[in-house]
Amino acid sequence: MRDVLLQGAGILGALAITLGAAACSQGTEQANLASNGNESVKSEKAGVQTASLNAAEQRAAEAEARAAAAEAKIQCERDRQAASNRGAIVGGVTGAVVGSQVAGDGAKSEGGAIGAVGGVLAGRQIAKKDHRC
Repeated sequence: MRDVLLQGAGILGALAITLGAAACSQGTEQANLASNGNESVKSEKAGVQTASLNAAEQRAAEAEARAAAAEAKIQCERDRQAASNRGAIVGGVTGAVVGSQVAGDGAKSEGGAIGAVGGVLAGRQIAKKDHRC
């Protein structure tokens, strides 16, 4: 009888070891699955962060491009205004000289004044036409 009991205990021991090993392997598999799940969540979060970063960089680049275009437009308008002022001065002086020369003997001043006004207007328009923004 003792032998039967020992054999039964051995069988029960072997069964317990087998069940314990199976339980451990299932726990390891579940831990591996949970770990893989966490890695995929981390991977997805990294992808979202990368996409957000790329979108932010694109918006920044577009803003810089708009700022550069606005600065170029402002500089063009400044150049245009400077050219317009130079044209007005040159046109005014030229118009005054031509007007005083064309006017009769007693109307040199009036001829110069009329020529200067006409020269200013003409010079300003000609200079503006050459600088388009």
